[in-house]
Amino acid sequence: MIKRNAGLLVFVLAVISVPLAFSQMEPTPIVYTFVSQFQVPRASWAAYSEDTEKNAVPIFEKLAADGTILSWSTFEQLVHTPDGYTHGAAWSSTSLAGLTKVLDEVRKAGPRPGQIASTKHEDYLMQTSMYRMGTGTPAYLRVVCSNAKPEKPSVYAAALKKYLVATFDDQIKKGSATYYGLDEQYVNTMAPSMRCLVITYPNADGMDKWATAINATLGKMNAAEREEFANASVLDSRRDIMARITHSGHK
Repeated sequence: MIKRNAGLLVFVLAVISVPLAFSQMEPTPIVYTFVSQFQVPRASWAAYSEDTEKNAVPIFEKLAADGTILSWSTFEQLVHTPDGYTHGAAWSSTSLAGLTKVLDEVRKAGPRPGQIASTKHEDYLMQTSMYRMGTGTPAYLRVVCSNAKPEKPSVYAAALKKYLVATFDDQIKKGSATYYGLDEQYVNTMAPSMRCLVITYPNADGMDKWATAINATLGKMNAAEREEFANASVLDSRRDIMARITHSGHK
């Protein structure tokens, strides 16, 4: 079973990602996302944010401008838990080399005071080929992680496509969301069957509209369809995050 903080991806996954430079749903190139998260004591939040803006953001902007990475974001958790993460960053590329170039640049200056003050740190390396980009600047991030059935992990993605992707696409067209994608781990540090749905929104109102639309779609499903959808994932394995995107950019 996933630990409570295991759902704190971004990033988001890409994990946590801002819209990518592709608009079609499938077929799409595989995109890799590196997510780096920290648990920062409240007294050090300002210092961490200042370090990020002065040292990390210029690197992200430079490497997005030259095409090394497709997109990047920094974020702050809105819903906190005692053992969860508070801050993080994510960046995406069509190659692993693109991801590692960011790490090389960030680490040249060594750890910053805000990072040193953190009490916990964790990284994730994700991949996705199921995503869609909308328009607008992302302001909020939602990540919903569940374990697919280990014996048939592809059933989860199939169920999303069958029952919810049409609603996802409609919300993208209406501007309620700026991006959605389904991530899985490239480097497995948790259950390999874990899948994370990543959504970004242009504003908080978009989150309300998205939730209303999804609930309406689920409400129209008959008993057999609800059972099929529920059986695509492991019961009680779902974990969520909600975060504010503080900086972002894309190619």
